[in-house]
Amino acid sequence: MNSRTLDRRIKGELEGFLHAELARLEMSLRALARESRTAEKTALTDVNVHAADALETELQVTLLDRRTQQVAQIRGALERLSNGDYGLCQDCETFVGLPRLRALPFAQRCRECQSRAERRVQRETFARSLEPHSELEAA
Repeated sequence: MNSRTLDRRIKGELEGFLHAELARLEMSLRALARESRTAEKTALTDVNVHAADALETELQVTLLDRRTQQVAQIRGALERLSNGDYGLCQDCETFVGLPRLRALPFAQRCRECQSRAERRVQRETFARSLEPHSELEAA
């Protein structure tokens, strides 16, 4: 089975899930934006209150970033669905597999290629962590 032979029922099921998830995420993003705009800005005199506020802001920014990335992934999957490229690995062009698409409907890679990509990112991150960060460390 490949992307072009996914039956209409399965395509419809996955497309329905993607649209529902997109709507849920967009509503969540609007709520986060509304919440951040209406949050009270008070003079913080207590260091603990300031730390808690800074942590809350950092968590909201992280959540906003994650949801924004998910929206982009879902929109990409819907575009691939309309183009007929849905379910094909972006690296090796084989079918990603129905179980993977059901678990992760916006998957862009098969399991093997995704594992390779994740290992590559880990190696690059590790290599960057070994690089000197300033002239003082290099000296």
